[in-house]
Amino acid sequence: MNKSQKVFTATAKKSKRKDKHKQPLWVTISRLGIIAAILVGIELAVSQGYVNKIFLASPSQIADEFTYMLRQNELLPQIMLTLQEALLGYAISAVVGIGIGVLFVTFPKLEALLTPFFSAIMAVPKTAVMPLLIVWFGIGFKSKVIMVFLFCMFTVLFNTVSGAKQTKVEHLKVAHVFKATRAQIVFKVLIPSALPGIFTGLRVTAATAITGVIFAEMTASKGGAGYLLSEAQAVLNTPKLYLVVIIVTLLSVLFVSIVNLAERIVLRHQRTI
Repeated sequence: MNKSQKVFTATAKKSKRKDKHKQPLWVTISRLGIIAAILVGIELAVSQGYVNKIFLASPSQIADEFTYMLRQNELLPQIMLTLQEALLGYAISAVVGIGIGVLFVTFPKLEALLTPFFSAIMAVPKTAVMPLLIVWFGIGFKSKVIMVFLFCMFTVLFNTVSGAKQTKVEHLKVAHVFKATRAQIVFKVLIPSALPGIFTGLRVTAATAITGVIFAEMTASKGGAGYLLSEAQAVLNTPKLYLVVIIVTLLSVLFVSIVNLAERIVLRHQRTI
């Protein structure tokens, strides 16, 4: 096979892989049609009085509430506060979880010693921890970040350990044959092998971070999306409740999508090395 034929074959294979991930147009149109039908059905059910407005808000009511909150500057500052708390807690949990996970795999005796303690802390219900955090750190920014950390860190930690333990024995033997240092084994062998497990943990906790911060804000807070939910619940403002739930859901989807994109970029780069 000459050079031009090889290039053509490689290009054909690449285009086939892209086509696999492409969805047929009819699937996209069908999904949009289903969503439109649901929205129209809800709008008619609420406007015609078939469903009590306390239980369900129509799309038009939610849109009106969104416009009103934007004009009153009630929405964006609270959403930004929630994002800051979630992002900081998530970032700290990722760094700490991956770091401790690598330490555990590098030093198995340390893992055997400390894993029962970490498992016990992870098993403590977060609803029981939140009152303590309020006593220690108040109802401000710190307690929310720590709650997100507690929601996320252990998942990242144990997924990192599990992923690193999937390292092929042959790879470790080759590293030892070439007299690789412990640091080289960690960064050149263990962490690359653990990447799928690490990203699984990061993907799961991307949505969990939002859950954690909303829970903390609803429990005790003076701001954030969780505070908006509690406020709307107290006065039975159903459109506001649905609006905040939709925004929180979109934030979770965005978080997970960013992690998925990062995973594809990192793993693609790893394959080219």
